Formats: sequence, structure tokens, C-alpha cells
Amino acid sequence: MSPSPHKFALNAVSRLIDLIFPRDCACCGEPAGRLMRWFCDACARVMPLTAGKPCCICCGMPFEGTMCVERVCPACIDLKPDWQRGYTLLRYAGPAEALVRRIKFHGERCLLEGVGELLRTRPDAMEMLRGAIVVPVPLYSGRERGRGFNQSEWLAKVFAEEAGASCQNLLRRVRDTGTQTALSREQRQKNVRGAFAAARGARIYAGQKYVIVDDVITTGATLNACAAALAKAGATQLAVLTLTHA
Repeated sequence: MSPSPHKFALNAVSRLIDLIFPRDCACCGEPAGRLMRWFCDACARVMPLTAGKPCCICCGMPFEGTMCVERVCPACIDLKPDWQRGYTLLRYAGPAEALVRRIKFHGERCLLEGVGELLRTRPDAMEMLRGAIVVPVPLYSGRERGRGFNQSEWLAKVFAEEAGASCQNLLRRVRDTGTQTALSREQRQKNVRGAFAAARGARIYAGQKYVIVDDVITTGATLNACAAALAKAGATQLAVLTLTHA
């Protein structure tokens, strides 16, 4: 897909600004390089990309070695996800971890330009997005007010724009599930079970493809709870796309 004249003009302006105000690497703080807009060349070379690697067909976790047939990872076999296909762009490590943390905890929305770059290297994920409605994982209302933004919504809008898809907030979080960092796989699944529902007034169609977006997938419990809510509302074609896989 060719960039729009508007996007082309914005890119030209961004390059001019770079000449006047050089960027620092989002990971190590060294001057940004030429390989990726927001990373030095050293960090860009070790960016833990999943592109071109054999991956779990449900969550996108990359496997070591080669595969003769498509496989599902042990975590997804245990989870039994309500979605049919999933991709992730990066492993949650090194520069990718720095990228997520600066977007999620510091609200550095400018880094999303690099996310668009990453998505363009994944024609498989782009194809999954085309014609789909992209649905961000919602934050609990009080948490979003306190943070001032939902990073998953930011990502969903970038993914949708790059693929020419639609982004809609079709889900709501009906209770605050808190942080799940210290919880086990089983505890996470129990914690988020029933925590999501279709947004009030949302129109969900059985024949429409929906792609649920989040910044990180760990056990898949949150994404599966979102998929279950959409399925309950009538969706039958569900997929997930995450920026990173922990």
C-alpha cells in the first residue's frame, strides 16, 4: 500500500526535524541510527523480530529450529483460545522491552512511528488486518483516566491505519483486574474470566473478522477473555495481534 500524500508530507517534515534535533535511541540513549527511526543501529540489529521464524499459529510465539507443519505452542494448547489465528511482531526482550515500557509507562506516543515500520515488515499480519475491525484491549475506566491513555488503543489505531482497516472500541472492562505480573498462569486466567463485555451499543457481526490488539501477550489470558466476550456477542472470526510476546 503506497503512503498517502498526507503521510508522505509528515515523513518529510519528520526527517527535517531529525536534522535539526537529532533523536536518541529509545533503548540505550545513543544517537539514533539509519536502520530504525527511534533506535541506534546497534540496537536495531538485535531487535528481537519474529518475522521469518516458525511461530505458534495461535499466539505468534517463535519456535527454535524449523517446522514442517504449523504448530500450536504448549501455552495455547492449555489455554484453548477463542481466537483462530495470532501474530506478534517482537519478543519482549532488549530493545523491544524498552519500546513497550516507554510507550506504556511514559506515554511516548512518538515511538508508535517505529511500530508502523515494524508492521510493514510483516505481510502476513498486514493481510490478517485487511478488511478486519481492529479492537483494542480496554483498560478499566478508572485506570485509563489516571494514566490518560490506553496504549493498546494507540497500537490498534496504528495497525488499522497501516493496513487500511477500521479501529473500533467494541469492548469494555467491567471490573478492575489489577496487575497480573506476579500471578501464575492459572491465577491470570481466573482473574480475568468474565472481566470483559461488549461495549454498550456495539454492533458485532458473525461474518466480520475482528483482530484484538494488545501491547504484550504473556499467557494469553487477557486476550482470551476479550475474545470470549466478542464471541458471546456473536463474533465468529477472531484473531489477535500483539506488539510483543513475553
